[in-house]
Amino acid sequence: MSYHQLSVYIAYLLRHKPDEIGLEMDKHGWVNASELIEKINSHTGYTVSRGILDEIVSSDKKGRYKYSADGEKIKACQGHSIEWVEPELETAAPPEFLYHGTTLEAYIKINESGAVSKMSRHAVHMQAEAGKAWQSARRWRQKPVVLKIDAGRMAKDGYLFGISDNEVWCTETVPIQYIAEAMYEE
Repeated sequence: MSYHQLSVYIAYLLRHKPDEIGLEMDKHGWVNASELIEKINSHTGYTVSRGILDEIVSSDKKGRYKYSADGEKIKACQGHSIEWVEPELETAAPPEFLYHGTTLEAYIKINESGAVSKMSRHAVHMQAEAGKAWQSARRWRQKPVVLKIDAGRMAKDGYLFGISDNEVWCTETVPIQYIAEAMYEE
């Protein structure tokens, strides 16, 4: 078992299926860190300690996880598909451009539908840096595409933006008229 595999599983639990191992989650996605460790150890083939969990949280390049101030609770910063979870986003004015990583297949569907939708998540996720959007786009192992979003114009037109604890920008939808450019890998 690698830390990467365990991190992926923890993200799955905290973003999508806490009930799979009986985790109690509050409306903002927080769970008791000790309960997470105990239930992973008793319900799965993984063995986790607080030290291992600390290492996963501190070394995650995307900053997916956050401990509460007292260190007793943990949450995924964004990306939930659990309908009743209310992500804790700070409302903010976005930079002029944001970047959304996707695939060519999804981009075709975006053009057909007229918007980048949040799908099963709470929001459309975007990055302030194109490089981070490329990382997201490449994870699907399909033809990656990064969309450059005219977030400044969206904000002027009344769209609201929030930023997560790990600096992922979120909004409800991105109509295609705000896609400034579609970038492809050569």
